[in-house]
Amino acid sequence: MKTIELDLMLKYRYLSNLNGYRDKLLFIDTIADIENNDYTQRLHALDPRIKKDEILLEDKRINYAIVDDDIVIMKSERQDEILTTFLKVDDGSKEMFSLPLAVNEISVVDRNHYFVQATINCDAPDYYSFSDDERKAYHKRSHDDDDYLILDEYPFFFNGQGFINGTRNAGFLVDKKTLAIKRITPVTMDIESAIVDDGKIYLLANDYRSMKKMWSSIYCYDVSLDKFEMLYENRDMYISGICMVGRKLHCLAAKKTCIAGRSFYEVKEGKLTLVYTTEYMFSNSIGSDCRFGKTHNAINHNNDLYILNTAAERSLVNRFDGQSLTFITDFEGSVDDLTFVGDELYVIAMKDMNLQEIYHIGSEVKRITCFNHDVLADRYVAVPQKMSIFNVHDINGWVLKPFGFDAKKTYPAILDIHGGPKTAYGEVFYHEMQYWAACGYFVIYLNPHCSDGRGDDFSDYLKHYGNTDYEDIMKFVDEVLKRYPNIDKDRLGVTGGSYGGYMTNWIITHTDRFKCAASQRSISNRVADLYYSDYAYDTTYENGIPLDEKAIELFWDRSPLKYVDAANTPTLFLQSTEDYRCPFPEAIQIFSALKWKGIDTRLFGFKGENHELSRSGKPKHRLRRIQEITAWMDKYLKGDQN
Repeated sequence: MKTIELDLMLKYRYLSNLNGYRDKLLFIDTIADIENNDYTQRLHALDPRIKKDEILLEDKRINYAIVDDDIVIMKSERQDEILTTFLKVDDGSKEMFSLPLAVNEISVVDRNHYFVQATINCDAPDYYSFSDDERKAYHKRSHDDDDYLILDEYPFFFNGQGFINGTRNAGFLVDKKTLAIKRITPVTMDIESAIVDDGKIYLLANDYRSMKKMWSSIYCYDVSLDKFEMLYENRDMYISGICMVGRKLHCLAAKKTCIAGRSFYEVKEGKLTLVYTTEYMFSNSIGSDCRFGKTHNAINHNNDLYILNTAAERSLVNRFDGQSLTFITDFEGSVDDLTFVGDELYVIAMKDMNLQEIYHIGSEVKRITCFNHDVLADRYVAVPQKMSIFNVHDINGWVLKPFGFDAKKTYPAILDIHGGPKTAYGEVFYHEMQYWAACGYFVIYLNPHCSDGRGDDFSDYLKHYGNTDYEDIMKFVDEVLKRYPNIDKDRLGVTGGSYGGYMTNWIITHTDRFKCAASQRSISNRVADLYYSDYAYDTTYENGIPLDEKAIELFWDRSPLKYVDAANTPTLFLQSTEDYRCPFPEAIQIFSALKWKGIDTRLFGFKGENHELSRSGKPKHRLRRIQEITAWMDKYLKGDQN
């Protein structure tokens, strides 16, 4: 039997953007292009009844939409000319029309209008109406400022988007015949999500100048009346999305971001009325490093809402009819996308420790594609061994056994901590973990307090961040060592990214039990992070306190950097230069502190990458990341020096 090699990930097919189209399934599959250090995508049209698959288009990046029953490709130019061209796939990619907008989304309002979401600059919100000379002058001014970074708003950058100072996601009404464009949102309004229903456009948006508001409100534009109005002025709720259920407008909202999106409210007469609540988060929080591309969290069908949620260690499809919630799927793993063809439900899922495939959800769950079957055939895929401990609540986790396990031998182990903290591990395929198992390591992972899928008390950051979660991890490792005597307790390594990186930093400043560590896209100084992370607003709210002297003291108490004098663990830091979620200086601070202490440490930076390095970074960078971590673990957990 073969093992999971490092570069096997270059052969994985990542499936995304699943849509029903007539009697077919449209979707994109993505594969790494190592020669160009990029990815190649293919747009498929699959007849699920006879499993006939047609490749409609192959390109580096495919952004498609279904417009007036046509499959349309959107290609944008945003440098010397702001222009989005729409190409009709069924007509040899013939140009349908172009709009002088940086289009992000397009949908049909009625037989006369499109609704378009596009990025604007507040200093030129009506660029689409400029003359040629005015546009040239605008681009000249923009190029003249290329050498300067001007910040006068907050937030001013966002991970994956770069610097967003002065930009908004605006809404436009476009006449289908004349292509006349009308901006329907104020210059300062930033759309977070939108739905179109019965000639009306509903928006969840944040209208602000200089400083983004904590809360986003709900608006409506009535096309026939040319009327824009606020439906609900939000003063104290975290609203994570809007949706139509039973022909009524609803939103997903909560009083705190750490429990956001667990309650449905009807939006009516300027108020929110609670109609349903659950302990489960309405999103897919199950992590994996084997996904790529856009997916849907919810879709409407026959007046009901079909929505993903995370329940314990799996993500499922649920149907919400406006009154009650029904589980539609019930299997271990992760549902990543969903759509209907007629009345038949199809999903992209990771099931039975396999990579993504498309499944039909009926009386049974039936796989209808085999994009990744051959790549894992006849290879050792370590099966997760589930176990639990009790620490305030039941804490669940897993152990992977190394390839060629011999009960007479001892092995090193790697503890892998997930990000978030509001994500969760489940029984899904993780390339990095399977590779480490192939390299002869036990792999340990768990869902400590703060993880998603277990309810409000379990996931409340304020109660658990940096204390109960740390206890969970240490107690779980203790129990693993008891149950798996083949693990050498003197050869333990720890790694993790984002929150997992923060917790890795916390561990090395609070215990010496791990012989080495690899901290990825981490936080070391939570006070500094408050002021330059792209999610600083949420951070203060999640912890339930205003940003004042008391908050600063609390965040410093929860900063690994405060306790760095106690650190003795050789640590590798991996950080991306364009990570605005956990900015590069977070690694520099603790790396420098360890250097000053004479501890073996190394900081490996990835130029041009952001917080998504392990999931959607350039192929060579993703490989190098795992190489660096593995080499560091090998250095301290294997070899003569041990």
